[in-house]
Amino acid sequence: GGMAAVPVTKGQPPPEEAFKAHIRDTVRAACGLCKREVIEEFVRNAWEKAIEPLIAEGVPFTTADTGYNPQQEPGHTLPRIVHVGSETRQAIIETLLARVQALPTVTILEHHMAIDLITSSKVDLINQSLGPSGETLVHPTRRSSVDACIGAYVLDVRQNFVITVAAGATFLATGGAGRVYLYSSNMDTATGDGIAMYYRLGHPIANLEFMQFHPTCFYNPNPKNPIERRVLIPEALRGPEYRGRLVLTKTSTEDFVLNYSPLGSGGGRDVVAQAIDREMKVYGLQHVYLNVTPEVTGMSAEQLKKDYADVYKHCLVAGVDITKDPIPVVPAAHFTCGGIPVDNNGCTAVPGLYAVGHTSYTGIHGANQLSNNSLTEAVYFSFQAAAHALRHTPFPFQGEGVPEWEIGRAVQSKDEIQVAYHWDEVRRLMWNLVGIARTAERLLMAKERIETITAEVNRYYWSYTVSLEFLELRNITIVAALLIQSALRRTQS
Repeated sequence: GGMAAVPVTKGQPPPEEAFKAHIRDTVRAACGLCKREVIEEFVRNAWEKAIEPLIAEGVPFTTADTGYNPQQEPGHTLPRIVHVGSETRQAIIETLLARVQALPTVTILEHHMAIDLITSSKVDLINQSLGPSGETLVHPTRRSSVDACIGAYVLDVRQNFVITVAAGATFLATGGAGRVYLYSSNMDTATGDGIAMYYRLGHPIANLEFMQFHPTCFYNPNPKNPIERRVLIPEALRGPEYRGRLVLTKTSTEDFVLNYSPLGSGGGRDVVAQAIDREMKVYGLQHVYLNVTPEVTGMSAEQLKKDYADVYKHCLVAGVDITKDPIPVVPAAHFTCGGIPVDNNGCTAVPGLYAVGHTSYTGIHGANQLSNNSLTEAVYFSFQAAAHALRHTPFPFQGEGVPEWEIGRAVQSKDEIQVAYHWDEVRRLMWNLVGIARTAERLLMAKERIETITAEVNRYYWSYTVSLEFLELRNITIVAALLIQSALRRTQS
């Protein structure tokens, strides 16, 4: 993937039409179910407030003689996507992580997982101050009428111990909820944790019925490593430069997506994923193929191996030479278009609590994400939220009085099969009944079963001490229930 932003070339302001085109493309992809004013501000400031700060931090975006080298991909009417080779996200993570690790004032807690947020309404905070003669005065703070977030309970996974983290500003950057489905391009940690924690505070979640499915995830029925199930075949390979075609058999060169869209395989994610899903169901297929061979694209094998070295190497290990053979692909849950509602500064309805990235709902994506907007959105709103927190958070935060985690009568479970069973059941249920194509009958079946699973999960929570696997199960069960309810209310989804 890459980052979509109207490019600034050699300091020259882009033409007005470039901004208008990006806005049109984003609104069209969202099916109009978006916040146009948010999109306007985002598009006009994306390069300055997302791309340039990353360049300043050292992210090595790919360049050409004329400057940064934006590409055009499916869903976009103009070239506006910048990359770091084919590993943009990884390059950003590595660059920023190195900067953070070098800061002596930052502590990184690895192998920890947030359980629940702590709010001021549940805590009697204590303030300390010095009297006129230097004496220490301890007095209760007047409880605010506003329920603010003041931290979180966090599980130390390796020590199996819950710690209390108090904070004046708390950020939910927990990713999306793709793992609620059996097949997903997301990391194993994308279990909707932030969304579930926010919902448990009693606040609404927006547009969760809109789950985007990436059309071309590499199909590997017997991977040696679970990560191999999540390999995405870049959309640029079916974009205007390469013009790869989605076909039904290894020997076919006929683009079957032309039956669904005049853009064929170069169409947007939603249209292409739906076309693949329908053809697979009609013909009983396990997957389809993306043909990017020189015979179809006109690109040389050398150019293909150079431009997409990682894709070439991965497919070759799995027995597919993409310069000679079509690539087996299948749709997979990819992007959570809805999430925690936030304003232009990443602020939630809870003071002191911010949400950024896939866990948030900014109003940009609506019913469908325009490819490569999401990474730009995550960076843009993260910078906005960080700046807001620095302006409005009292430092140092006085967090005395925040209670420690209590286990009550919970004991350690000796029967983890319940967790494993429900983990698999929820994800299969969602894939089979709440997938790309939905019906009211399937959704009602899913609703009835998820209500039973939820009751069983709640019973387990109060009976046994928590573990990483159980906390993730607890969260995906909540997200699944919310997604089903949302889909029943918005039948168009």
